[in-house]
Parts: sequence; structure tokens; C-alpha cells
Amino acid sequence: MTKTNDTRRADHLYRAAAIMLAIYSLIELTDCITVVLMHFGVVPNYYPEIAFADINRLFTDRPLSLLPLFLFFTSNRIIAAIGLFKRRMWGFWMAIFVCASTIVVAPVLLPLTGSEMIIDGLIVFMLLLARFGARGLADSGETGTHPST
Repeated sequence: MTKTNDTRRADHLYRAAAIMLAIYSLIELTDCITVVLMHFGVVPNYYPEIAFADINRLFTDRPLSLLPLFLFFTSNRIIAAIGLFKRRMWGFWMAIFVCASTIVVAPVLLPLTGSEMIIDGLIVFMLLLARFGARGLADSGETGTHPST
């Protein structure tokens, strides 16, 4: 079975999105480790001033309370990357979910998360382009390329 150009392009976009999510999850894993080290006083607070004073106090006074938030995004990005590498539909939807939730939550942590919103927007764009391709979002036909279920 030969692959069409659209299928090859979709494969490359899914793979690129999965690689970006995997790299991004490794970066967030360092955030998780940093928060734990900050809690035990091993490293100082290296994070810049956040727009909201309450979040700044959490980083300085109780950094461990931010660990569940960091772990949520880290683990979901890892799971989404694995799903995209395996070309599963749940990986596609998990990636859309974690990127969209980052875009929603990121303004609370500005300016630290400004680049995260751009990266997540790019990942969502790549996934939608791979899923719907040249036929567009309005076409509901089943001829496009998408991960297997």
C-alpha cells in the first residue's frame, strides 16, 4: 500500500507534534524537580516575577503546592506524545486537551508562560493540519488522514 503525499505530510506533522510534546514534557519535568528542590531549600526561586502576587507567594513560600499542577501537565504531555508516536486517536485528543488547557491556564502565570501559549498553539495548528489537511475543517468526508483508533 503506497502512501499519498497527504498521508506522508500528516505522518510528518504527527511525528513533529509528538517530538515537540516529548521535549516540552522534559522541560516541564525539570520544573517539577526545581519546585521540589525549592521546597527543601536546595535551590532559590529562579522563576521571574509573575503577574499575580498570590502566585509569586506560592513560588516563594510554598513551592510544593504547585507540584500537582506541574505534574498534571507533564504526565499528560508524555501520554499524548506516546499516543501520537503510536498514531492513536486518543493521543491526538489528549494532545489537543493538554495544549488547550495550557492555553487557558497560562495567562495566570504570565510572563513566564508566554512562550508556552505560542508553542501549544503551534502544536494544535500542526495537529489540526495533519488531521484535516488540505480538505479543510468544513468537509466532513472520511478521505482525510488521521490516526488509527
